Amino acid sequence: MRFQGLEDTPQLKVDIDQAKASALGVSLADLNAALTTCFGSAYINNFVNGNRVQRVIAQLDSPYRMLPQDVNGIYVRNSSGQMVSLASLATVHWIYGSPSLQHFNGVPALELVGAAPPGKSTGQAMTAMENLSQKLPKGIGYEWTGQSFEERLSARQAPLLYVLSLIVVFLALAALYENWSIPVAVILVVPLGILGALLAATFRGLPNDVFFKVGLLTIVGLSAKNAILIVEFAKTCRRRARA
Repeated sequence: MRFQGLEDTPQLKVDIDQAKASALGVSLADLNAALTTCFGSAYINNFVNGNRVQRVIAQLDSPYRMLPQDVNGIYVRNSSGQMVSLASLATVHWIYGSPSLQHFNGVPALELVGAAPPGKSTGQAMTAMENLSQKLPKGIGYEWTGQSFEERLSARQAPLLYVLSLIVVFLALAALYENWSIPVAVILVVPLGILGALLAATFRGLPNDVFFKVGLLTIVGLSAKNAILIVEFAKTCRRRARA
């Protein structure tokens, strides 16, 4: 398992005294716009320069945005039209932080990528991850994405697929024999076949993966087929006995 992201890097953090800014009539939106424009950039418009259309970008010249103390040279206009120095509203210090911010469904998130070890199925690896996630601090949750999400979704649908397969087999037998009692006798053997498959897989330590689930559906069909042959043989013997 590995973290899908970048290591923390040094970052320059600007702490704004919001109470003082409000008292001086400086809005936080104007402060953010000033910092973004001066130390980042802001698109103004386009202009025609000969045969070319060029963009106008507002930004401080490089000598005035190279050092942390250059923040103190920025002024912001307050609600009264006066210029307020950012040095009286902000403090600057270095921190460590992630160079990129990831979100999942609008919530800050970290992406972890992993694979099952040799001899283990993806379902077992995901179960182990879910058990580890229970030890995380409160307020931290987890969610599967991509192929893992599809695997968990299909696993929840497995019981419904088994029930539907039994219903389809029962209705097909009812239509074949034009009788309700004979399909019940055929279906009663299916749980025995499934139980045998579960015991065999448990004793051999086979994983409960998608191949096992498909195999269970196949056993349903094979068990019903063998039961049909036995029922047909019983009907034939009974018919001969009456004759």
